[in-house]
Amino acid sequence: MALMKKLITYMHKPLNTIADIRAGHTFRGRIDEDPAGNIPVLQIKDLKDQAMLTADQLPRINWQGAKEATTARAGDILLPARGEYYRASVLQGDEPVIATSQLFVMRLTSEDITPEYLSWYMNQRVAQNYFLTHRSGTSMPMINKQSLGALPVAIPPLATQEKIVSVQRCWEQEKQLTEQLLINREKMLNGIFQQLLET
Repeated sequence: MALMKKLITYMHKPLNTIADIRAGHTFRGRIDEDPAGNIPVLQIKDLKDQAMLTADQLPRINWQGAKEATTARAGDILLPARGEYYRASVLQGDEPVIATSQLFVMRLTSEDITPEYLSWYMNQRVAQNYFLTHRSGTSMPMINKQSLGALPVAIPPLATQEKIVSVQRCWEQEKQLTEQLLINREKMLNGIFQQLLET
């Protein structure tokens, strides 16, 4: 609650005044993955709980369309258009990506905000509550482009944004290390259990 109260004190702008928003590409048929394909493809199932996303984490396809008009590139923010949780991620790296129509692709048009901060802000409770109250549908809730574009975004000074992003990165790294540690300990315990059963 204290964080939300603090964010309220900053200047707010509608998302569509600081970023260009578009839906991903609509595929007419099944998406056929090909490890030797010429471009990575991002589907909603690939957008995991992570602040940063790189092309090497994604499956590839053979793409014959116009890449410039349909791809996401480094610095773009990606957000699911449907589902129970609208987790934003920033695309990193030099290689462009084809995002499917299940996703929104946002490209900043303002120099007053960084992609990493905007992604962080969209993952905070204040923005998540906005998405939950502005989505439609029951079996598969969706948020439309108009509602997304009207999201009020708090914009602190760039120096503050950079500090927030730095802290968030440290937290992401710590979380990954903790998760790996738990996996390693589980493997160790399974080995101990196996030895006990064999004695």
